[in-house]
Amino acid sequence: MARHLEKAFDFFRQRRIFCCEENTRNIKHLEDTLLNVSTYYYNHLVDDSFPGRNVTNPPSWRRQVISAHANTCDVIKFFRDVLGYEASEGFTKKCILSLISIEDTLPNRLSWDNGMWSKDYQQLIFGQGVVRGRLCSLAVNKDIVAHELAHALIIFICALDYKEESGALEESYADIFAVIIANYPNTNIQEWNWKLGDGFGQKGGPVRVLNHPAKFGQPEHMDDYRYLLDTQSACGDNDWGWLHHNSGIHNKAGYNLLTAKDSQGNFFFSPDLVAQLFYQALYYLRPNSDFRDSRTAIEMAAKTLFRKDGNKQEKLEAIAIAFNQVGIFS
Repeated sequence: MARHLEKAFDFFRQRRIFCCEENTRNIKHLEDTLLNVSTYYYNHLVDDSFPGRNVTNPPSWRRQVISAHANTCDVIKFFRDVLGYEASEGFTKKCILSLISIEDTLPNRLSWDNGMWSKDYQQLIFGQGVVRGRLCSLAVNKDIVAHELAHALIIFICALDYKEESGALEESYADIFAVIIANYPNTNIQEWNWKLGDGFGQKGGPVRVLNHPAKFGQPEHMDDYRYLLDTQSACGDNDWGWLHHNSGIHNKAGYNLLTAKDSQGNFFFSPDLVAQLFYQALYYLRPNSDFRDSRTAIEMAAKTLFRKDGNKQEKLEAIAIAFNQVGIFS
């Protein structure tokens, strides 16, 4: 096997640099052995089991596939270089990406409009949504890929229960990581795009936004938290206790923290530092942790990260304010 550095245009016509492998028959396929990322096609009319078939490049790479593979590699590199999560640990020992029906060959344009980290298959799986009248893999959006890989990270570190408030907390952590990674390495937070899954939501808009969750029907304060009714099952038709709905509260706290400013109007925290705060906080969480536990975990992580910082107390107060503003009190 020979490793090659490739350049190609992705779905958004951006030039991407990525690695692939060439086998003894001189056929290139999408696999980065240093990052442990492998990308496959999966079509249920052709393939019997996951992950599917290797993505090869005769006569050229498909643009949607380039986006998916390069996005996955970028997220893994962020976990490694910014968070310090080594590629040899946990789920990144082998990161497999299966793109469902990316070839656009299914009859009647059938699609699975979703993306997920599968605990059963230990891999990423992305379906397709209809964007501007054509089928498009959800993996073309880096924030969607980052969101699903963040789920894997959370599962391997603290295994939050995917229901009610702990489930909403997991969704929020995945959203916050996704926004940071999608905007990285732009350090000017004022220029950031706070949308998640843009193009795959209703009427071609985003699925959620961090800066104003209420615009997409989510609460922004604990006063509006939607509690699971006793008569309803956590895994019934109420989305495991409204976890995608209630996650907006913790998302807004994350936005408040990312945009917190000092008395001179400067941002308190760099994006790298906020990512580290949320990453280190995961190690303090337990499966049944809730929003208040997250605040405590982030404050504990901050005391360690800022122990030699002359502005430690100011930064701790900024974290407290970010959570107080959404009704998540100590």
